Amino acid sequence: MSKKLPDKTAQQEPDAKIATETVLLDNETTRISEWVFHPGEQTGWHLHDWDYVTVQQSGGCLRIVDSEDNVRMVNYSPGTTNFRKATIEHNATNVSGEVVKVLEIEYKNG
Repeated sequence: MSKKLPDKTAQQEPDAKIATETVLLDNETTRISEWVFHPGEQTGWHLHDWDYVTVQQSGGCLRIVDSEDNVRMVNYSPGTTNFRKATIEHNATNVSGEVVKVLEIEYKNG
């Protein structure tokens, strides 16, 4: 995630349990993070300033709500990849009964 939006998360999701983000690489061109979402956990609202790819590492399902209240359900399957073009503002919540794991690879625009 390029930029966390803690004020928006506190306003819209005051009881949010935040998923665990572990940054595996962060240099001048790329950031790679591993996300682990236990059931009910979420990213919190955030803004992607950079294009990014996700690589799903588990099963499960994330409910993604964007800044215009559009809802998208993403059913996970290990090895599935997705590309997203910046700029994107959203929050992702694990709505399944299992732990969701995903790698996020962000391409910094300089």
